[in-house]
Amino acid sequence: MMRCLLICLCLLLGSPALADIQASVDRTRLVEGETLELTLESGATNRFSSPELGVLEEHFVMQGTRQLSLVSQLNGRSQPITRWVITLVPKRTGYVVIPPIALDEARSDPISLHVLSAEEAASDNNVQMAPVFIDTEMDTETPYVQAQVLMTLRIYHSVSLYDDSNLTGLDIPDARVESLGAPRQYERVINGVRHGVIEVRYALFPQRSGDLEIPSQLFSATILQPRDASSRFSARTGRLVQVRSPSIRLEVQPIPETYPADAPWIPAKSVTLTQTWQPEPDTELVSGESLTRSLSLEADGLSASQLPALGSLDGLPVEGLRQYADQPKLENVIDENGVRGVRQDSAALLVQKAGESQLPAQTLYWWDTQADALQQIELESTALNVISSDSFPAGATPTETAEASDLVAAEMPLLWPWQLATALLSLALAGCLLMLYRMRKRLERFGQPETDEEIFDTVVQGNPLADLQTACRANHPAEARKALESWARQQDPEGLIGVIQRYPELTDALDDLNASLFGQSESQWRGKPLWRAVRMVVQSQKRQAPDDSTTLESLYPHV
Repeated sequence: MMRCLLICLCLLLGSPALADIQASVDRTRLVEGETLELTLESGATNRFSSPELGVLEEHFVMQGTRQLSLVSQLNGRSQPITRWVITLVPKRTGYVVIPPIALDEARSDPISLHVLSAEEAASDNNVQMAPVFIDTEMDTETPYVQAQVLMTLRIYHSVSLYDDSNLTGLDIPDARVESLGAPRQYERVINGVRHGVIEVRYALFPQRSGDLEIPSQLFSATILQPRDASSRFSARTGRLVQVRSPSIRLEVQPIPETYPADAPWIPAKSVTLTQTWQPEPDTELVSGESLTRSLSLEADGLSASQLPALGSLDGLPVEGLRQYADQPKLENVIDENGVRGVRQDSAALLVQKAGESQLPAQTLYWWDTQADALQQIELESTALNVISSDSFPAGATPTETAEASDLVAAEMPLLWPWQLATALLSLALAGCLLMLYRMRKRLERFGQPETDEEIFDTVVQGNPLADLQTACRANHPAEARKALESWARQQDPEGLIGVIQRYPELTDALDDLNASLFGQSESQWRGKPLWRAVRMVVQSQKRQAPDDSTTLESLYPHV
């Protein structure tokens, strides 16, 4: 009895080591945005117990947790072990501690980690780079509101990746995001190790001033695992890896106080404003004649929708001139340097009064984001010299009818040439479509027999052909099959087999009928195709009948 008690006491003294929770990580030195795996093991037999992982939420983001039940061999004895594998992403750089994790009455030991920033990892030759990591670069961290911010995301990988790599989209509630083309791939050597680089660029346009947080993006890929050298027939396997880019905070500045209050806000790297005339304004114009003024505005770092309208006479009434503005033309040119917006405004100016008209100068204010200074572009004033139509000789003087037409032209722009061309093209297109429709109908009538409603003159009640027609009209597959076999025996001694060999056009219709009868088709059977095929056979027999009647019958009957 005493011996049994001693053995039980020894087992109880040795069991706490198995009941403790053991914590370990796959590495203690990593770069920001990388994931690490925390492994917790316990020999507790209560499979319903779970560790308290809430203490990790302060310094880590938990991406996934999985639980395994294993059996360990210790001193020849089997011991159940429960293992938890938690995937973590540190929320900050520097030294981070994984706190003790409790499981029932047991607690794990703390683990210290060193999280390096991307700059520290690139400059440290002794650091062991992760197989996949992300670096994010911003061209400025203090942009102006509605100004462009270039964001470059680079994914480095020193191992081979499968084609299933995926990067989550970038969605910012208080900013507009433009993708600058497809991802670019190249190679770069870091610390003597060749890395593949996947580069993605974005153009961000903050819509309000204040702090703006750029959320992190998750990159998922399957890396190619090397073969096991100890196994001769081992195959390469893949392992899923996920890395997350660091979140970035921008300090968006408001519109500067020195910017004119009544001017539209244009923050850009460069702005150009040009104007063209047709005809040139220095030529003599006749009253009632029109000329076109086009203004082109280009801004590097803004989209076309952010550029203001530049009407020729908006807010600037000039006596003797009337303006008819066209729809503006907007265009965005996207390249690796960002977005360049182009806006073109055109207007027809109609001179109604003889004399000299002066178009006032225009000033465009914009903010240079590179020099952080106010800039302006000025368009000089333009003089128009208009002569009266009464100064022409009598032979060349316009008649009263021409003067009336000038007045009509003053009320509406001359747009009839393109309208006439559009009408002619529309009529030609409609005529082509009508011809195609008629040709299609002719082809359909040529390839089809007469209407299905026609009944052969030879069809009488009780005739298999009449029964077949009735069954096909009613879409009854069983009755149609029965009538078809009766008709086939009249055509050939071998029945359906002989008729099919002589008239292959019945094959498709017969296959549809069999599929409907024997449950191979889920759709309802329609008898029109079968009746059409049989009628084509009958019509073919009628056409062959006159030729067969001219031949003599054989002297010897068939036995």
